[in-house]
Amino acid sequence: KHLRLSIAPPGGECCAAPAMSAFDYSKWDNIELSDDESDLHPNIDKDSWFRLKHRTRVEREEEEGKKRVGLESKLQTLRKELAVFGEGGREHLKAKKLQKEIDGIEAELAEMDKHRKWNADNMCKTVESKSVISETKGPEPKPEPRLQGEAIAAGYCEFVEANEELLEEYIALGKAELEEVREFLKVHGSTLLQGEHAESYLLLDCLEKEMNGEHEAMLPSARQNQLLTQLREFSRAAGRPVMDAVHPLFQRLLDNEDLLESFEEAVATFARRIERRAVEKKKEMDAEAGDIEPTQQGPGGLSPIEVLNTLPEEMREAFKAKDMQRLQAALQAMDQDEAKYHLRRCEDSGLWVPSPAEGPPPYRQ
Repeated sequence: KHLRLSIAPPGGECCAAPAMSAFDYSKWDNIELSDDESDLHPNIDKDSWFRLKHRTRVEREEEEGKKRVGLESKLQTLRKELAVFGEGGREHLKAKKLQKEIDGIEAELAEMDKHRKWNADNMCKTVESKSVISETKGPEPKPEPRLQGEAIAAGYCEFVEANEELLEEYIALGKAELEEVREFLKVHGSTLLQGEHAESYLLLDCLEKEMNGEHEAMLPSARQNQLLTQLREFSRAAGRPVMDAVHPLFQRLLDNEDLLESFEEAVATFARRIERRAVEKKKEMDAEAGDIEPTQQGPGGLSPIEVLNTLPEEMREAFKAKDMQRLQAALQAMDQDEAKYHLRRCEDSGLWVPSPAEGPPPYRQ
């Protein structure tokens, strides 16, 4: 029912107020509240009663949901079957039967909607949701672990092959000011400080120069080696990646004379070790060469010592190290005629003994 109000202005006639527009509240009649206390029994605990009502409602909704899914699935199938008849075949007996089933299912679904119980869980639905997750920081970067044994040499050849030019450029800064070296490492340190390959390369460079009598050229290379070593040790002590040590270490060397003197003393100590090792290495090489008698002649009448000393450096080192793979790599890098020439001389001197079972070697054919 709708109320109509009569308003009588002073001194005037009564007039009816316009009727208010109707609003249908019936859809709120089926709202179900889990915490409604109207049907609460006085002998039952209130919280237990609310939990029981909630569980009952959830189970009922699950059953209704399963029934709805089944009806909607069947309705979809029937509509597909009916569509086969087209508009012209709607009067077909089978089509009429299908339409009747469709109408029945649609009516049942409508009835379910009409008597559906509403509650806080199903009155609303989420149209869009967004979760904002604060950025999480990754693990704290740490210095590289100290490598041992074969792990130090792993990947060394590949590193040198890819970065030899950069390594030589760094060695050339051995007499430059520390500020210049610092700026160079800020740009290229991430490459040079991969593993400990750069330190190994500089160590061998120092040893080779000292063995060849190039002591003055060895000293700048020794300084560059010690700069990399000190950077790595500084980073390990600080628990930070080695690139984080470039600026603070160089700044300390530039600002603190005592620290700079200590570093220079470390360079001098390293250089003395190189000098001693160069002497030992020469003795070892002489001892290896001494295993061959000077007067010994090979099957072809050539002296093995003379042939060994005239071989290309890579072949000579491969023979000394008895490294077949290195020897094969050295031969493959040569011109074919040059490789045949050296192999024939190696065989004639007894340095190389081909297997008789394999027949004449290719360089004899």
